[in-house]
Order: sequence, then C-alpha cells, then structure tokens
Amino acid sequence: MNESKNRSRLFEEIVLKSWWVILFLFLATFAYEQASFSKAQEKKNLLEELRTLELAKKVAENRQDELQVQIESREDSRWIEMVLMRGLGLVPEGAIKIHFIPSKTANSN
Repeated sequence: MNESKNRSRLFEEIVLKSWWVILFLFLATFAYEQASFSKAQEKKNLLEELRTLELAKKVAENRQDELQVQIESREDSRWIEMVLMRGLGLVPEGAIKIHFIPSKTANSN
C-alpha cells in the first residue's frame, strides 16, 4: 500500500511540476491542427484557381485558333465577302438589304 501511495505521490509531483510541458503539448497540437486545416483550405483554393485558369486557357486557345483561321483565309474571296457583309453590313450586287428599325415604346410621351 505504501508503494501505491508513493506511485500516486510521484505521479502527482510529476504532473504538478510538469504542467507547463502538458500545456505546451496541448498548444503545439492545437497549432498543428490549425495549420493543417489552413493548408487543406489553401490547397482547395489553389485547385479551384487551377481549374479556372485551365478553362481560361482553353477559351484563349479556341480564340487563337479562330483568329489563325481568319488570318489564313484572308486571301479567300468568299471569306472577304462574308467579313464585309457581317462587319460593314454590305450586300452583294443584286441582293436586297432590309433594315429593321426598333419601334418606339407606347409609354414614351
């Protein structure tokens, strides 16, 4: 019984004298958990940004391909005619051009 009393006394002295070690371990564990959570959140944000940038890259590559086709076909007479019709509103000879004028709203007095 005396031995068990000595053990509990020894344990009590270790805990009371080493409270700062226990506190340090607790704080270190808490800081590690916070850092781990922050790292996971940052990884999630970076992956989302990566997806956004990959999508923007695909859009830019498609636009580049379209522009390259336009550059390569600038000598084609059909292409020139289409550009003039779309961009400037010109029509080929003998064709009829119709203009639609928006009507005024009934509420304007």
